[in-house]
Amino acid sequence: MEISADIHLTRHPDFVLDVEMTVQPQGITALYGSSGSGKSTLLRLLAGLERGTRKDRIEITSGKTVWQSEQIFVPPERRGIGFVFQQQQLFPHLSVQGNLDFALSRQHTEQNLEVNQVYDWLNLHSLLDKEISQLSGGEAQRVAIARVLLNGAKCIFMDEPLGSIDSPSRSRILPYLDRLHRNLQIPMVYVSHSYEEITYLADHLFVLDNGKITSQGSMLELCSSIELNSGEGDAAAVVIQCTVAKHDLDYRLSELDFEGANIFVNAEQYQVGDSLRVRIPAKDVSITTTRPGNSSILNILEVQIVSFEENSGPSVLVRLRRNKQFVLARITKKSLNLLDLQPGQTVYAQIKSVALLMESIDD
Repeated sequence: MEISADIHLTRHPDFVLDVEMTVQPQGITALYGSSGSGKSTLLRLLAGLERGTRKDRIEITSGKTVWQSEQIFVPPERRGIGFVFQQQQLFPHLSVQGNLDFALSRQHTEQNLEVNQVYDWLNLHSLLDKEISQLSGGEAQRVAIARVLLNGAKCIFMDEPLGSIDSPSRSRILPYLDRLHRNLQIPMVYVSHSYEEITYLADHLFVLDNGKITSQGSMLELCSSIELNSGEGDAAAVVIQCTVAKHDLDYRLSELDFEGANIFVNAEQYQVGDSLRVRIPAKDVSITTTRPGNSSILNILEVQIVSFEENSGPSVLVRLRRNKQFVLARITKKSLNLLDLQPGQTVYAQIKSVALLMESIDD
């Protein structure tokens, strides 16, 4: 299911949503931006939960099917979309099993998912007999997502699904969302203002600001830009693509190939040749002008300086190139000046921590 939209909607004189976009038929498409940027409004328009007025232009198609135009409006329940809200919409008078059985009984479209398969992906077997009031926030959202899947959704929309749960619960549920992403052959549209969530999950990215798309493209291409990371503080990070080269059984480490260089991580559960995504926080990358001789830091990359962040603060982001991919480093302006760093200069990036974007679920 590919969804295309051309939208010009006026909410009030101070806000106009003016976007043209296409949701790819597979993978997670993220709508990212600050509060009030228009991402949730855009998602609700795509889902048919909002319509605009006669003065607005809203044209939305799914493949060759018109969902909305000047003459046509397909209601939400006929679009094959499953919507996961920030606040879970479960029936409190039914158990977890009861909520899921209800979804199965009210399927809008046929789907070929095995029920137990969905339970396995979201680790629900131990929750089936529980009442909704007994669930944590993360558990309730997993049940809500399962209900959407069992209802026959051909596309899943998520509007800040982790916004109402605490940070530890968010960390626990992200691998489940990634598991769905890896196993489902349907598109997912994910709205968030959390850069950490976006870099963890997204394949395709649309950045919104004041009702307009300011950047779009693959997550791997965009996440290393200084513009996207400049306001993220300690959350600034890049995602890189690596390949498992070999395993060091003595030290329980795996060696990944990153553009001809080695990165060591704990990835023993993967096979040699597997392609993995790795997240590197900018705050955990330092720069040296000479290769360190004796260091406890294992991951040291020869890189080239591309550009610096322009700001008035005490620190700056430095964009570093390793062949076709990029890493960001957050260093102090004093270090920048003391080392006399310049664009085009070859330096060494010392990476203190590397996080695999992978399943990390204890079943």
